Amino acid sequence: MDGSDQKRRRMKSDSDISRLSPSMRSHIEACLSLKDEQVAARVTSDAEKDEWFVVKVINFDEKTKEFEVLDEEPGDDEEGGVQKKYKLPASCIIPFPKRHDPSGTQEFPAGRNVLAVYPGTTALYKATVISTPRKRKSDEYLLEFDDDEEDGALPQRTVPFHKVVPLPDGHRQ
Repeated sequence: MDGSDQKRRRMKSDSDISRLSPSMRSHIEACLSLKDEQVAARVTSDAEKDEWFVVKVINFDEKTKEFEVLDEEPGDDEEGGVQKKYKLPASCIIPFPKRHDPSGTQEFPAGRNVLAVYPGTTALYKATVISTPRKRKSDEYLLEFDDDEEDGALPQRTVPFHKVVPLPDGHRQ
């Protein structure tokens, strides 16, 4: 096989993605760009509740359209703290805002329900925005997490903007 045959074969495989519609191509490229990024992932979805955790994307399989993700900090009750891998469809993944680009980030208004990383954990829970980063002149939201009662009141907690994502439709907690 000479060099031009190898080049032709390589060009054919490179062009597989270019045959897709532009929106599908950009979706796949966006999925591929998440490799090595931390994302919010719904790792369990039973009848009662959805459980969302911070995981690291290891790979995106273009054929099955599934993400391979790693729970880098599994809970104490799981197999002696062994890191767990999951294969999840794109519908179970929400990319976090870019930490270094607050200006390109969607800002959630006060009163909006969001999904946010609970301080000191890698778990995401439903919360209500009390104050926005812009209003606070910081890079943190002030949130009240559902079911986070202390002495009969909901404490307000600060969460960095890059650990807050839109609440998925039909979320159950």
